[in-house]
Amino acid sequence: MVKLIALADVHHSEEKWEQLVDVVRQQQPDIVAIAGDLMLKSNGTLAQLDYLPHVKDCAWKIRGTGAELVLILGNDDNQLLIPEFKRGEKEGLWYYVADRVRKVRGYEFCGCPWIRDYPFAYKYWVAPDSKEELSINDWQLGPPLLIDKMNKLKAIPDLESYLQGKMSIMESLEKMAAKVKNMKRSIWLIHEPPAYLGFDHCATGAKVGSPLVLNFISERQPLLTIHGHIHEAPKYNGGIWADRIGDTICIQAGQPDHKLSYVTFELDESKVISCSHSVYGLSHLSQTKRALAMQAVFLPSSSALFTSI
Repeated sequence: MVKLIALADVHHSEEKWEQLVDVVRQQQPDIVAIAGDLMLKSNGTLAQLDYLPHVKDCAWKIRGTGAELVLILGNDDNQLLIPEFKRGEKEGLWYYVADRVRKVRGYEFCGCPWIRDYPFAYKYWVAPDSKEELSINDWQLGPPLLIDKMNKLKAIPDLESYLQGKMSIMESLEKMAAKVKNMKRSIWLIHEPPAYLGFDHCATGAKVGSPLVLNFISERQPLLTIHGHIHEAPKYNGGIWADRIGDTICIQAGQPDHKLSYVTFELDESKVISCSHSVYGLSHLSQTKRALAMQAVFLPSSSALFTSI
């Protein structure tokens, strides 16, 4: 039996990393998985390099309990941190699984930090869904920006051309899937939520999840997928934080409030034995079919059934 704690979007307060250390000490999980947006953003993305020592200190405390730490960066994280997170993996601090497959306690972890376009200006982590499907948000909060090697903001002159030159979300997912030896024992940290499950329900009412992420899960059927990004979703979708696509359990593990929230799993081989949210409670993993309206979201290439947890 393996105990897993999963969460995402711990970037809104410095206390959340400290709260996570306390939770890990109390619950003694085997693995802690964080699906992106790790770094405090209250002082701005450019200041995150100065916040790294605090994150590493908390990570070492988590490792000190015997738990493994598996993580990716997210769309609000400064991309200049990538070498530091790769270095942390070499030091044995964590498994940095962005666009990588890593075996941890008998499970294959894969990470996709890439998201569809959104209104905020920082665009490093934005990628097209696929080479054929490029979406650019109609509403933009300022000109599109990148962070250069000197940790300064610079404008992207042509966002469409920039995005067309990037690896797509589907390319990232498929390249990792080709390396997975046992999909039924794979756990995916995908910062972008799938469409149609309620995990992408913004405070504005917009729904911004990726249909192709949903299609990938439906086709590949991993054991578990962990999402974040639209971390306020359960507050606006009636408390929906978990669902099932065929045999795959999918969760929205973001932070709906100031208090740290997380999901605790008990895993046995290729089975999820239990699944409980620290705020919303226990999921019974039932096989009840979703409402007939959900049938409208089936994708042509998918034969998997949507069922409610």
